[in-house]
Amino acid sequence: MQALSPNPDEFNRDSSDSPIIEWLLHDDQVMRECFRHAAAILKTVTEASITAVLLLDAEHQHYRAEVGLSVHPIPRRQSLSHYAVQGDALFVVEDARQDPRFTHCLLVRAAPFVRFYAAIPLRAPGGELVGALCAMDGAPRALPQAHHAVFEHLRAIVENDLRLRCATATDPVTRLFNRRFMMESVRQKWREAAPDDWLAAVMVDIDYFKQFNDTYGHPAGDVCLQRVAAVLQTIADENQAIAGRMGGEEFGLLLSGLPLHSVPPILEQLRSGVMALGIAHRHSQAGVVTVSVGAAITKGSTSSQAAFAAADLALYRAKHAGRNAVVIH
Repeated sequence: MQALSPNPDEFNRDSSDSPIIEWLLHDDQVMRECFRHAAAILKTVTEASITAVLLLDAEHQHYRAEVGLSVHPIPRRQSLSHYAVQGDALFVVEDARQDPRFTHCLLVRAAPFVRFYAAIPLRAPGGELVGALCAMDGAPRALPQAHHAVFEHLRAIVENDLRLRCATATDPVTRLFNRRFMMESVRQKWREAAPDDWLAAVMVDIDYFKQFNDTYGHPAGDVCLQRVAAVLQTIADENQAIAGRMGGEEFGLLLSGLPLHSVPPILEQLRSGVMALGIAHRHSQAGVVTVSVGAAITKGSTSSQAAFAAADLALYRAKHAGRNAVVIH
């Protein structure tokens, strides 16, 4: 059995700086099907009463493709998976009830009253933790050595599918959604919105980026894109938004489920956050890299295409107003 810390708060939380968790938690049918098959194979081989793929965001454990269990997301620090993902090896607990360190775990002290638990971490192509493949049972038991290899092989299959899927979904330079997946995610969010829900379509452009590339070189340009994207992703993470690279030096953002009055301060936080990076740019009036931001605040009854077209117009106005500005349509 793997040695554990007596206190789960000693573990550092793994907080992903990529959009992969957000994407998987929302709706990716290809990976959902992969998860379903992996959980089903694991159940057939181990004969465990419950098998599942778990996804982990910063605060919660979410079940995907669970077989034999229906449960809402639970706090990550009250889950067995919180312990299981501290390393990369297969993690096995033969009887959770016999170890006082697991008494706080929800599925141990309440239905389905888990005693046996085995899980192996799952990672995205960049190495960030996304979750675990697990098997659980209400009766204590050992895991046969032959089943250890099954966990390893299933992890390889899931991670390979995830690697192939990510290659088609994310921009390789910034690790944000690429344009196609950004707009697919926007359309999905728009379909989920009620006609009277407010949404904010946002377009962001790095000011004088061509001159930056010409002056400092393309490797420096890539670093600039990455650092601006990191600011954008932080804004997205803080506000449960969707962020992506639309192409070149242009980015997109969708804000939803927020009070209307909060949108202007968020966009100003984005503009000032990029400026605060202090990336030297001799062709910028500010002397550092800045962005222009255009936004359109509209209701769900408007099409996403129309909203982003209006945001693009607002971006045009921001650039022609002197750049390093926010304009809301």
